[in-house]
Amino acid sequence: MALSVPATVAEDVAAGFRRFRDHVPENATAITIIIADLYTISSSLKALEDLSRHRHYGTIFNVARSDVELVSASLQYTLDDIVEFFGRLGGQKSSSRTAHQRTWESMTRFFLDESGETLTNRLTKYKSFMKELEELIREAGPDLFLMSRLREGFKDLLVQQDSRLVRRFGTLSMSSASSSSSNSTAPGSPVSDRKPRTKRSYERARPPHLSPTPTSPSSGSFFDTLPLVPGVPGSPVTSSATSHSLGSNALNEHWAAQVFFQPRGNTRVPNRGENSVCYGDPRPDLYDWLDAEGYGKVIELSFGNFRVLFYVREADHRARIVCSASREYYCLPLNLLEIVRHGPSCLQLCRRRKSGSELVVWANLKFTTLEVMVLFFCTFLALRSQDSGKPVAQIRDFELDQEEEIFGSPILDDGFIHALRVYRDKVTGVIRLQASVHKGEMKRSPVWTAFITDQILDPRWLQRPDPKIILLRELRQTIFTFPEYTPPITPRGGHLLKFTSRDDADGFRITMADLASERI
Repeated sequence: MALSVPATVAEDVAAGFRRFRDHVPENATAITIIIADLYTISSSLKALEDLSRHRHYGTIFNVARSDVELVSASLQYTLDDIVEFFGRLGGQKSSSRTAHQRTWESMTRFFLDESGETLTNRLTKYKSFMKELEELIREAGPDLFLMSRLREGFKDLLVQQDSRLVRRFGTLSMSSASSSSSNSTAPGSPVSDRKPRTKRSYERARPPHLSPTPTSPSSGSFFDTLPLVPGVPGSPVTSSATSHSLGSNALNEHWAAQVFFQPRGNTRVPNRGENSVCYGDPRPDLYDWLDAEGYGKVIELSFGNFRVLFYVREADHRARIVCSASREYYCLPLNLLEIVRHGPSCLQLCRRRKSGSELVVWANLKFTTLEVMVLFFCTFLALRSQDSGKPVAQIRDFELDQEEEIFGSPILDDGFIHALRVYRDKVTGVIRLQASVHKGEMKRSPVWTAFITDQILDPRWLQRPDPKIILLRELRQTIFTFPEYTPPITPRGGHLLKFTSRDDADGFRITMADLASERI
C-alpha cells in the first residue's frame, strides 16, 4: 500500500512549521508538539507500508486496510489544507512576523470551525490511531475501545472533508459537457464517411493509430470458477504467457485486459443450460492469420476445457472473438454478432439473418456467477462499439435479459453526459449501477458498471452534500473505456454522481432507500 507519499508530505509540513515557531513565539509549545507529531505520523505511515508488504503481517494487514485508508484519507485532506495556508505566505523565508501570525490564526480558526478541535488534538488522534493499527497488525494487543472511538470520529470528520470537496465540484458549470459532447448529439454520418469515426461522447481522444509491432508479452487468463474458502482448491485468477498475445505496450494497457482481474462478488447462478460450445466453422490457421493482420490478445477466459479470447487491432480498434475447444479454433468480428442471455446462466453469441429479424446461435457460453456474466456482456458491447469498422445498425442487445431497470437518468460524468441506470437481476437479486453513452453513434455503449447489492444496506454509504450531487463512499467500478476517462472521485475514494436536475438526484436517493428496505 503506497503510504510513503503522505509520509513525505507530513515531513515537509513539519519543516514548514519551524518557521512559525520563530515568528509566533507565544505559540511555540503548540507548534513544537505539531512538528513532533507530524514526524511520528510520517514514521508510522512508513511502518504501515512495510507491514503491508511483509510476508506474514501482509495478510493481517488486509484486516486493517479499511482503517488505514480511513485515517490516511483524512490525514491527506488535513495536510493539503495546511499546505494551502503555507501558500499564503508566498514562499518567502523572510515573510513578516505579522504574516505568519495572521496565517497561524486563520489556520487555527479553520480547523476549530471544521471539527470543533485544534489541529494539535487532531494530529494527536491520527498518531494514536496509527500506533494502535501497528499493534493490531503485529498482533500486539491494541486498545480496541480506543480504536473504535477514534474510528467513528474520523468517519465523521471525513464526511466534513469530503463534503467540502464536493461543494467545490458543485460549483463547476456544465458548459464543458454541452460543448464537449456536441458531436454526440449531431446526426450520424453515412456509413461511408465513418473513417475515422468522430469522437465519442466520453472520449478525450482516440488512441493514436499506430503501426502494430507484434511482440510476445504475457497476457491474462481467467477461470470462470467461484473462489472457495481458504484451504480448498479453487481456480484463481492467473496470468499466462502465450505466443499469440498482445501486440504492443498500448494493447498491454488496454482497459479490457483489466476487467476480469478486479475484485467483485461471486453470486452463483442456477446450473442450467447446455455447456459452452461453438457452432461455427473451424479455422486451423487462425492464429497465424491474426498475427499477420496485426491483432493482439487482450482477454482470455476459460470455461473448463472451452476457451474464449478477445483480440483487438491497435491500428483501428477492430475487435474479434475467438473460441477454442479440442484444438479447433473459431473466430468472428464482433460487429457480426449480437449477444443475448439464454436461461439464467448462459450468454449466446448470435449471427443475424434476414436484416436482423432472425438470430442464429454461433456460440453458447455457460457461466457460474452472475458478476462474470455481466462483465462479459458489458465488455462485449463496449469492444464492439469501439470497433471503427462498419457499425452494427439497429442493434437490440443493450439490455441483459432477466435484468430489470429500476432507475435511469442523465449524469455529468467526467465532463460529459452519460446515462446512469440501476439494474436488478431477477434471478439472483444482484443490484448494479451502469453508466452508458447517452447520445450519438455509440449510444448505450457501457462506460462503467459497479455492483452495489451489499453497499445499499450501509446507511453511511450514500450522502447528499448538494441538491444535485450524490456521494457514494465506496464504488468498485469496472471501466469499459479508454484511459482518458477519469471518474469523479474524492481523495478518500468516494464517487460523485452529479445529476442534471434535483429531481433526478431525489429519485436516485429514493430508489436506493427502497431497494435497501426490500433487502432488510
